[in-house]
Amino acid sequence: MRASRSPRAARPRGGDWPGCHVAHGAAPWILGLQDLQSAGFESEDLPDISIDPEDKVLSVFNSTEEERCYCLSLAAAARGSIKEIIAFVLVLPAKSVMDVCKLRGPAAKDVLTLELQSDIVTLQPPPPLLAGFSYGFPLAGGPFLCSQGHGGKLTHFAHPSTFYALDFDCPVGTAVLAMEDGTVTEVRQSDTVSGIDVRNFFKWNQVTVKQSDGTWAEYVHVEANSAQVGVGSQVRRGQVLARSGDVGFCPTAHLHVELHLSDEPKAPSVPFGFRTAQGEFRCEEGKWYAAEGECERGAAPEHAACVFFGQVRSCSVAKFGPSHEATSNAHP
Repeated sequence: MRASRSPRAARPRGGDWPGCHVAHGAAPWILGLQDLQSAGFESEDLPDISIDPEDKVLSVFNSTEEERCYCLSLAAAARGSIKEIIAFVLVLPAKSVMDVCKLRGPAAKDVLTLELQSDIVTLQPPPPLLAGFSYGFPLAGGPFLCSQGHGGKLTHFAHPSTFYALDFDCPVGTAVLAMEDGTVTEVRQSDTVSGIDVRNFFKWNQVTVKQSDGTWAEYVHVEANSAQVGVGSQVRRGQVLARSGDVGFCPTAHLHVELHLSDEPKAPSVPFGFRTAQGEFRCEEGKWYAAEGECERGAAPEHAACVFFGQVRSCSVAKFGPSHEATSNAHP
């Protein structure tokens, strides 16, 4: 029998990523977080996720000895190729339980038929902080919001391969530019899924360039069939590689860029910056940038997401209208 836990008197918030609710530990909007023993649970034979059929409370359990991340998406009604989705990124300490929120609305009437997708990973330590890499800016025009930086709490924090990645919100169709001279080693451009369904973590488009300094640069979420280069193409700094898009797990249309010292699938990312005639600059989450460096805030890129909240202790399904189908399996 579960112990009684007092809910927090706070409403969930949309955060900086439309439709996504992020809680790294005891965030103010969740109902509660306790260790399993205090909550009255034995750590054996617990589910990872549960929804109480009576009070509709969504709970997440971490019965392991390690910190874990739970990415969840809940679907409501589908409207043609558009599906209403709300997503959660939840980080739980070892041996703990989080009561996330109380579900409401038509989709929550029967929790047994509720469509829930999940991806659960054990957190890994960040890779070493290296210095010395700087290149040309990867987008034409701007300014662009750096919507996720080093260790970004939406998707960058959980694995060394993405920890030092940078995300730049940009309209679909923005020219993606080579940051440095190099050779194209991979082009993926066949996927079209978009939105915040967790299955979208496993489908994405990208162009990869082995740069002249021996590093590998990955340009992710590019628009389907937009590549201007092919595998083996020699590219120059500033050359158009593809058009930016919103393919994969994308709360907003954006370009995800990461740098590696090898082409191994799980190679750790390394930090990088950009250089201009006036010097070098590094990007921070929440600030705006273009090729010349940090800029005044620009107009937010258009996207189709809007979040509607319910009452205290409740969160309603967010409406997300992707530019493509959001109902297929899909990743960044």
